[in-house]
This record gives sequence, C-alpha cells and structure tokens, in this order.
Amino acid sequence: MKAIGTQTLQTDRLILRRFVESDAEAMFQNWASSAENLTYVTWDPHSDVDVTRNSIRNWVASYTNPNYYKWAICLKEKPEQVIGDISIVAIDENDSSCEIGYVLGKNYWSRSLMTEVLKAILDFCFTQAGFQKVKVRYTSLNPASSHVMDKTGMSYLKTISNGVERKGYLADLIYYQINRENR
Repeated sequence: MKAIGTQTLQTDRLILRRFVESDAEAMFQNWASSAENLTYVTWDPHSDVDVTRNSIRNWVASYTNPNYYKWAICLKEKPEQVIGDISIVAIDENDSSCEIGYVLGKNYWSRSLMTEVLKAILDFCFTQAGFQKVKVRYTSLNPASSHVMDKTGMSYLKTISNGVERKGYLADLIYYQINRENR
C-alpha cells in the first residue's frame, strides 16, 4: 500500500476532489441537513451550515495525513457544487484492505452516479493506493446500495444479523467485497 492521500479523480460525468470550506452551503443543502438523506449513515443531520462548515474544516486539516482519503463528489458541469461524498473509512494494514463509505444527495439518486463514483474509487484503491481488498457495507433497509455494489463487480461477503441499531431502527448489516485480482 502507498499512502498517497486524496487525489483528484474524474469520470465521464463527475469530478472527485478534496473538500474546501466553500463547499459548506452546497453540502448542507444537498445532503447534510436532510434526515431522509442520512437515514442509513452513522451521523445525524446538521442543524445549521456552521456545523457543516466545521466538519469540512476538520476534513481539510486531515488532508495533510497521507492515509486520509475523502472526496467531494461534483458534477463536471458544476465542479464548485458538491452533491455527495465518498471516503475510505477504515484501513487494515494487516491485509492491505480498506472499507469505503459514501452518501449522495437525494436529488441525484437513481442516475447511476454512485456506481460511477465507486468504480473510480475502486480503480484508485487498486491501481494507485495499492490496496488488495475493498469492502463496503450497508443496512438491509437500503437495498439501493446493494445495486451499486453489484454494478461495480463487488461480491456479497457476509451478513451480520441485527448488526446496526440507530435512528430508531434495527437492521442487518450486509458486507460486500472485491479483491484486486477479481476486478
């Protein structure tokens, strides 16, 4: 594995780049303030844009760490407006693996954008950062995430029954994985 930090990536329709403080308003509007948008993530909606701005400040400071990977997702036609984010949320150096987490603003769902993003991040993980395995997990109440994983070539790994309890629900936690040699 190579600790190379968050690099700018492009797909056909998207730019994946580092967050900047000026992203706060768009992030707050597009997903950070929406309970519906954040139902299946570990954090709660932001009460105001200052909370979002403080989160971004922390992320920007973390970019000095070469093992920190967090991308703002932007449409190419509006690179200054973030519509979601994707990050490496855990790294296991013992088996050269990582886990990815993501969120996309509701107005951008059902366009295969997250599939496009995840494919780019998987390519980055394997060809640039040198990971051997990548995992993603989702709650059983959010089957749309399984479609993203299926479309990117990931395979079902395991289910942890009642593995997540938060925000008033109890659900299974489902893991998918892809290995470098299987992509």
